[in-house]
Amino acid sequence: MLIKPASIILSFLLMINFSISEASPALPKTEEPKNILIMFSMDQGLVAYKMILESIKNVLRDEYAEPHKLYVEYFDLGKFPDSSYQKYLFKQYNNKYKNAKIDLLISVGPALIPLLEKYAESYIKNIPTISLDLKDPFDENKKYSLNSRTKEILLNIDAGTNFELAFNLFPDYSTIYIISGSAGVDKFFHKITLNAALEYEKSKKIVDLADLSMEELLKRANQIPAKSIIFITTFAMDGNGVTYNTPEAIRLITEKTSVPVFVLLDTPFEEGALGGYVSSMENFGTVAAKSAIRILNGENPQIVQVDEPKLNQYMFDWRELKRFNLLNSNSIPPNSILLYEETDFIGTYKWIIGAGILFIILQSLLIINLIKTNKKQKVLTAQLIQSENRYRELVREDRLMHMGVLTASLAHEINQPLAAILSNAQAAVRYLDSDKNTRDIFREILGDIIEDDKRAAGVINSVRGMLKQEKRDKEIIELDTIFKEVINIFNSEASDRNISIDTKFKNESIFILGDRIQLQQVILNLLINAANELDSLPEGTRVILIKTEVLNKFVIVSVNDSGPGIKEEEKHKLFDPFFTTRKDGLGIGLAVCRSIIEDHGGKIWAQNNKDIGATFSFQLKIINNALR
Repeated sequence: MLIKPASIILSFLLMINFSISEASPALPKTEEPKNILIMFSMDQGLVAYKMILESIKNVLRDEYAEPHKLYVEYFDLGKFPDSSYQKYLFKQYNNKYKNAKIDLLISVGPALIPLLEKYAESYIKNIPTISLDLKDPFDENKKYSLNSRTKEILLNIDAGTNFELAFNLFPDYSTIYIISGSAGVDKFFHKITLNAALEYEKSKKIVDLADLSMEELLKRANQIPAKSIIFITTFAMDGNGVTYNTPEAIRLITEKTSVPVFVLLDTPFEEGALGGYVSSMENFGTVAAKSAIRILNGENPQIVQVDEPKLNQYMFDWRELKRFNLLNSNSIPPNSILLYEETDFIGTYKWIIGAGILFIILQSLLIINLIKTNKKQKVLTAQLIQSENRYRELVREDRLMHMGVLTASLAHEINQPLAAILSNAQAAVRYLDSDKNTRDIFREILGDIIEDDKRAAGVINSVRGMLKQEKRDKEIIELDTIFKEVINIFNSEASDRNISIDTKFKNESIFILGDRIQLQQVILNLLINAANELDSLPEGTRVILIKTEVLNKFVIVSVNDSGPGIKEEEKHKLFDPFFTTRKDGLGIGLAVCRSIIEDHGGKIWAQNNKDIGATFSFQLKIINNALR
């Protein structure tokens, strides 16, 4: 294969241009970036949300030249539909973005617009908005706009076209199985699909498999007869409340049956679904991003028009079409998207393969020459390993020598206070046997013993500090971020145990110097301990309060529970290693907490509340604003 000189020159020039572009420093941008807040109604794990967000990011990166910043939040309304949780989240977000100057809000998912109207601050309600939502065919009065500057982009789920497609591909199939989860969004899709299926109830048998546990559903799927078609809507949760996602549910179901599976969204491909007339999450995000660019450039959201890609399209898994002998079917609509299509690799890429073989031959000649060089390298490598082993041996000997020095230093330094303690103790015995003993003499002797003991402890601590191998670097941390991360981690545990978590934080941001992971461990340990104390209480009385107070230059963090409190005889032992009041406890958690807080220059303590329960608190120094 010949390479044209012009191609070589062009490639060389492109490489030079690329290198110059990479090396040249970017000009500083003086304009403020546009802030875009994206709020999703459900949890972060939904595949549809991941596809929408990725599509928005890609379009903004490729088509919007201005500097911009994305903020993304998830409400998880499917798992936490109660109003107290929603109110708590909005309180956090209202404070978080109060001073962020949001230029555009993108609301994604059902039920979010009403919550924004109810709980969001006015500065959020009044900014330009893009509302991505599912069009509800059963509620003509449903509101999709947050304000007068809202661009509505609604996804119309067309289950009827999907059924028509399925029966054109499989005209002699007589039974429809509709499978759906039990979450709120699952029920919405299920209602649309079932309503469309009823159009065929005179000619087809309709079997509804909704709100079942996954175990029961797989059992039923294993019994589905031939000549049947499965329609899987969405599957976020089974009938027992166990969380799933649609691709995962499709994979489990298709492993139990061999009949064709049709879907409503483009998220579950590669898991055994044949396809169908699906709604494209990728195109949904693309339309949102193109609209966002026009709005950020100053256009009125309500009259923004973009060249919208099709939100609904025919999409199939080529492998499934092949399995059902449908590759040449006239019922496959034109312009359908075929995924995972296999190609004749050798026929398509024969010239590339020939060039590869020639390259391998030339490369083999080079390898023969390299083998000789490799032998020499092995000799050099062996010598290098030998030298490295010698170096490690020297390092080991050096460490042993330092250990000997430290041990000798410890023995020398501690000998004097131990000797003084012994001398004072002997003197106390002599005075005790004599008639001259008085309280003042014994007080003086005991005072000397205490001072000598403190001196010995100081020596040991000093040597221990010298023996530490490393010390973690600390960073400037905002306490609020730590609390939010830990509460998010603990929320699931609290919900399972019917525990309410209340917070009472300072309105101002508090910064400290510390190790984020270690401080998270402290707060999480205190929360878990508090939760354990609440297990014996009836539901509705299990409350944990986290609060912060500022005292001079210090912040005091407290975790308050409504449990039985601390026994008087246990107070002084709570932070001792291996002391525990639980049968299954190890007695390590509070000792580790004390070690971490003291390493941060703070202190930790526990006390009973005036009424019920106990409070565990720790104090840390606040960083001066100038240090930030």
